[in-house]
Amino acid sequence: MAAIDRNSAIPLYYQLKLYFIERIEKGELRPGDQLPTEMELCEQLGVSRAPVRQAMTELVQEGLIYRRAGQGSFVAPRSAAAVAERSHLRVLAHYDVRWLASLEQAVRTWNGLHPEHQVQLDTEMCAREEFHDALRRATLRGEAPDLASMDFVWLTHYASEGYLARIDELDSRWAAQLAVDLEPPVLRNNTVDGHLYGVPAQSDVSGLWYRKDWFDEEGLAPPETWEQWLTILDHFASPVVKRRFGHHYAVVLPVTAMTGEATVHLLLPFIWMTGGEIVDSQGGLVLKAHLEQVAEALRFLQEITLQRRTYLPVDVYRSRWWHLARFFAQGDVPMTLGGTYEWPRIREESAWDTEEDAASALGFVMLPRTAADTPPIASLGGTSWVIFEQSAHKDLTLEVLKLVASTELSTAFCEENLQISPYVSVNQRLQSPEHPWLSSLVPLMAHARNRPMLPNYLRVSTFLREMLENVLWEGAQPEPEIERTAMLLSVVMALTR
Repeated sequence: MAAIDRNSAIPLYYQLKLYFIERIEKGELRPGDQLPTEMELCEQLGVSRAPVRQAMTELVQEGLIYRRAGQGSFVAPRSAAAVAERSHLRVLAHYDVRWLASLEQAVRTWNGLHPEHQVQLDTEMCAREEFHDALRRATLRGEAPDLASMDFVWLTHYASEGYLARIDELDSRWAAQLAVDLEPPVLRNNTVDGHLYGVPAQSDVSGLWYRKDWFDEEGLAPPETWEQWLTILDHFASPVVKRRFGHHYAVVLPVTAMTGEATVHLLLPFIWMTGGEIVDSQGGLVLKAHLEQVAEALRFLQEITLQRRTYLPVDVYRSRWWHLARFFAQGDVPMTLGGTYEWPRIREESAWDTEEDAASALGFVMLPRTAADTPPIASLGGTSWVIFEQSAHKDLTLEVLKLVASTELSTAFCEENLQISPYVSVNQRLQSPEHPWLSSLVPLMAHARNRPMLPNYLRVSTFLREMLENVLWEGAQPEPEIERTAMLLSVVMALTR
């Protein structure tokens, strides 16, 4: 069996799903052939049950395999059903493809309701860092996809450049209803110049993951302040405690530009805590005017990344964003900076499987603050589906996205992946005794802030990541590095006015 690539950003379950799809399409697995059991696949691949079960479940849902009670899973017969019409929707997605599950379910729902007009997704995947180049090349050739999954912070750029279709022009009534139900910061991130451009799939907030079971055993509460955090880091870095729990390091956090946008997403709140800002509410650059506050935040982070460097994994400087959750899931660290979006990857890499597991063994809290009276703050993250102006199937694509955004499918997606919903109505459902973990996460949305919503955010983020790497890993003095970054950003932002 093909090996699972643990260094890939593609989730383990999706790698396994693609493996079986390819074998079925090539005829290597024929109708009626029996597949290995979930337990056998776990042993052969050295993975937990969660990704195997998810892959097999989705293959069943898509009609590629079927289960026979007491006997196992088998390759399904090929359907010979005639279809009056079939539309192909081209999708561009980066390797973090979790959001495809809700889109694929929406297509299955559509096809069940419209047997005379079937929809098929033709998905192209690429690395996150290649996404923007792939999209620009396709657009220049007049071959933009029909839709794509897009980080909230990218949306303003592509809407301002004219790449995206306006949702409120395709269906103004439905867009108005959607806007009313969106969480306020999510609505702001999907609206440009008063127009709605994105149909959100999920939302998340940044914070601190910690091993609740270890903290409880040590009689520790999660840190609320910077000073408390340093004390707890020192505690978990002691050889005695490391032997007790078997971990190797005290914490993992992004320290270089290698972690991509996660570096800004996870570290920007530390700047906000001190009163520092990159841009003002009108999008004007104010970084240099906030030099003292930004420097205070960076000097604190240097207490960890420079003075306590041995507390970090030795190869953290070359880690990708998806590696942070892996260190935590595999028990190498008791804490990691991350987003609420990390649960599916933690589940894949650990023995935890259910929401009850998460609630009993794990914790997720707001980032430690400068002082106890400093208001908690988080960075808002999330993914939206967008429709491209070049699409020849705008109306059909929107109809599929309406299903993605439906309360039924959105709730099911959030329950399966333990994600905060972008929709108020769904989050109200998720805050119930049946969802102990989600009930603790949803209220954190009240403390979430948007990263700068700028047409040139892609360039701005690049310079911010470089600044953070130079200060936190290379040891540059904060003040000169902030001044240098402010100068570079002033040039970039002036060119795009």
